[in-house]
Amino acid sequence: DDGGSRSAYQRLDKVESKAGRVVIIPLQGAMSRNGDYCSWGTSHISSWLLEAYTDPNVAGVILETNSGGGAVDGTELLAETIRQRTKPVVGYVTGMAASAAYWAISQCDEIVMESAAASEVGSIGIIAMHVDMTQAYEKAGFKVTIIRSQGSEEKALFNSSEPLTEEIKATVQAEMAPIKDAFIKQVVTARPGMTKELTKGGMYNGKQAVKNGMADSIGYMGDAIARLVKLQSNY
Repeated sequence: DDGGSRSAYQRLDKVESKAGRVVIIPLQGAMSRNGDYCSWGTSHISSWLLEAYTDPNVAGVILETNSGGGAVDGTELLAETIRQRTKPVVGYVTGMAASAAYWAISQCDEIVMESAAASEVGSIGIIAMHVDMTQAYEKAGFKVTIIRSQGSEEKALFNSSEPLTEEIKATVQAEMAPIKDAFIKQVVTARPGMTKELTKGGMYNGKQAVKNGMADSIGYMGDAIARLVKLQSNY
């Protein structure tokens, strides 16, 4: 809830710099709007960013990232909250920033990769997975009967208890297309040096990411903070 989110903001790591206090916000694990037992949600992170923007004692934010991405729901909110920053926000990638995580941190002023070889960014695009369990059910002696109310013939067609037809596959792909387009548009707008080839879902290590324009430098937390201090003059 909001009270819990505000309380958590007070407990976030904060580092004193030449420019003032720097808030370290974690973007870790599987991303979802409301989070789970192991990670905070994108709605919480967005709230912390807004609180940092209005905190007169805060010079900027480091978004410490190690996430393979997650749900689309809430990701665009987080990306937009970063884009509308009023103080410098630097993305610091320890392990990876893939898919939704890269969508979010692509909106930062700069991205610092902790390792040239071990840190990765990328996986731009949208994916859905379908597992057809019909034969497994049959071999196990189960018969699944799905009953839809009249007029609800299109309800929950994408499920593991029915085979995936080409028509349903095409429908799902059509639903994913505008999300993918929004993802790519926001990324390439924020990172204009990127080529179309980089938006096809590949992953790139730190050295490759800096070279191809997906990140800005390689360094540690102190380097990310130093970059934030220099960026403060832009605000």
